[in-house]
Amino acid sequence: MTTIAMVAGMLPAAAGVDAYAGFRAPMAVAVIGGFIASTLLSLVVVPVMFAAMNDLSSWFGRRLKGLSS
Repeated sequence: MTTIAMVAGMLPAAAGVDAYAGFRAPMAVAVIGGFIASTLLSLVVVPVMFAAMNDLSSWFGRRLKGLSS
């Protein structure tokens, strides 16, 4: 929700609507890209890595249990 609000707030600056468009537009584009990238990392990459590490941990646990028997 905050990402959507921030991106919506930065769109006029990225589009070059205000008086200092040449100065602020590149910064606004970078901020928008950073917010979108961090949101995707938080919502997609982190849970996928957690699931992969959990599966790997379970696999190693089964292998080590089999060695001790």
